[in-house]
Amino acid sequence: MGPVEALKVALGKEEEAAAIYKKFANEYPAAKEIFLFLANEEQKHKKLIENKIIEFTKI
Repeated sequence: MGPVEALKVALGKEEEAAAIYKKFANEYPAAKEIFLFLANEEQKHKKLIENKIIEFTKI
């Protein structure tokens, strides 16, 4: 597996984590703020990974 493929796997994991945190935010109102914060952090990670994929695939 090359670096781009590895980054794509990581990208999928970030998306999964963000979805789980959003689900938990709806299920646990008392902890909603922290779960939304965590979901937002995962979105930031996703953007960083997307930028690295672009960097690695530039010709």
